[in-house]
Amino acid sequence: MKSIVYLTTNPWKIREATLVLGGQYGFDIEAMNPDFEIYEIQAKTCAEVAGFSARYAADKLGKPCIKSDTGLYLEMLGGLPGPYNAYFDKQIGVEKFLDLIKNETNRKARIEHCFAYCEPGGEPVIFKGESFGTIAKEPRGKDGRWHDFFFIPDGETKTLSEIGDEDPVKKASFYGTAIHDLAKWLKEQD
Repeated sequence: MKSIVYLTTNPWKIREATLVLGGQYGFDIEAMNPDFEIYEIQAKTCAEVAGFSARYAADKLGKPCIKSDTGLYLEMLGGLPGPYNAYFDKQIGVEKFLDLIKNETNRKARIEHCFAYCEPGGEPVIFKGESFGTIAKEPRGKDGRWHDFFFIPDGETKTLSEIGDEDPVKKASFYGTAIHDLAKWLKEQD
């Protein structure tokens, strides 16, 4: 079983990686919060953010690393918050965010989920996934990250959080294929 260093302290990301990379593909997941700050650049896409962070950490640690980043892109806001998802959560939170957009009628949104793998001294290999949906008027569910409480995937009536409350594996499927593409690529590298 190949061991993977995944740089995150986010319990929801760790659970997803354990379920998918570990449970479905047989990798041993080592979630790590190194003793140095992993810089996250301000960029236009999650792929750029994840790629930069993975390369920085791999060079600093001297071993291959995986880093992920997720963005929420709302049509009504011209694509914001995009890769600034965590910043929006930290600065205004779920309730205030939904209050700010409560009168908007265009509630279409897209989640972008990217994984970057990088070896020391190398260039990151980036995998992108996405899911389309709408934004609920109020937060629902108990499971997940900021956007999970109000993002409803196309074809569903429940938020990602509500879906995760019932079935975490199903919830992970709404983040696109990036994590699966990464796992398949890693298997090919053996």
